Amino acid sequence: MERVHVGMGGWDIPPFEKVFYPQATRGFRKLRYYSQFFDSVEINATFYSTAFSPDQVLRWLDDVDSNPRFIFTVKLYRGFTHTYDADRKNFLTTHRLLDLLRSHGKFGGLVMQFPYSFVNGSDQRRYLMGLARSFGSFRLFTEVRHNSWDSPLMFNFFQENGMHLVNVDLPQIRRNMPFHETAWGGASYYRLMGRNAATWEQPYRLEPDGRHVVSDRYLYLYESSELERLAEAVKKVREQGNETFVVFHNDPDAQSLLNGFQFRHMLTRRKVMVPDRLLHRFPRLGPISVSVNVGHPLFSGELPPSPRNTGGSVPQSAIGSSPSIPAHHSLNY
Repeated sequence: MERVHVGMGGWDIPPFEKVFYPQATRGFRKLRYYSQFFDSVEINATFYSTAFSPDQVLRWLDDVDSNPRFIFTVKLYRGFTHTYDADRKNFLTTHRLLDLLRSHGKFGGLVMQFPYSFVNGSDQRRYLMGLARSFGSFRLFTEVRHNSWDSPLMFNFFQENGMHLVNVDLPQIRRNMPFHETAWGGASYYRLMGRNAATWEQPYRLEPDGRHVVSDRYLYLYESSELERLAEAVKKVREQGNETFVVFHNDPDAQSLLNGFQFRHMLTRRKVMVPDRLLHRFPRLGPISVSVNVGHPLFSGELPPSPRNTGGSVPQSAIGSSPSIPAHHSLNY
């Protein structure tokens, strides 16, 4: 039976600072600490930049070396999915990063997340086909958020072009994609964004550090009953021989951490190791956890044309024209 990888949508997340990580000392590495409690992470920093040197990637690999089960998934640079200004350098540096992770046996897949404004149309389908060819040597997880993609015909389209469809959980408002439990080709991927319809349209803002874009749209706590239903679905998918990734993105107030530990417990019914700082913040974890206050010894090609273009092939210089995505929605989600 294949494994289920449960993790967060990043490790350097501001709400985690005071409730998950210990007070930093010289040489402290967040990812090293994180990897003692989870065995996967979706790298979100790659959405904002492709400027990660091989040395940086090797440091990540060194950070997780004590956990042989640890695996990375990588979120594709926004120039390919949101702003459409990616160039060949972005293409090559992305390939280099993915190849390095894969060569060390630590690569789970490439997450290509498109915004709500990416509506099903002939240009968009051609663009996806080109993107799938460009990164076709890697396992691809594609997330679309508009329900114009929600049909058996489109599911066949994703499969025929070597893409796994991400099961994204969103508030069921506007024409958001409904939550599915798809799995094919030996893998499935769940991204849990929360179901907070009341704050979903609130604009993004910068955190005080000036580095992180946040929004209260992800302020949501999954109740135990919701997690139990998800756990049952994931178990069925796993029993069918699918490697499954479950990534929590409801990060405001660090509720993704709470739900992540709860979900891990639901899958095995065994107690999970939880940092004492997080246990203090979320006492409800007490009955299902063992508290720890230190690091514990648990572990001895070519770019496709932009979808804006209606003709055939588009010269490299034309890449950069993008759909009319509102600026405050185009940054991340």
